[in-house]
Amino acid sequence: MKKQQEMIERSKVEEGVKEELRNMVNEADGKLDVLEYHMRRYCDTDDVGAFGKEQQSDD
Repeated sequence: MKKQQEMIERSKVEEGVKEELRNMVNEADGKLDVLEYHMRRYCDTDDVGAFGKEQQSDD
């Protein structure tokens, strides 16, 4: 009976940890979406005239 109770408690802890990790992943995913959006805006507007042209190297 004690072993079964320990398994139930462990399962509750595991579910809590999984939920916390899911929330952390969702939060990080949202932050990455925002960063991606801003980087796309930056890249789309920064030096549009040079797009596709290679830079001269000093080699």
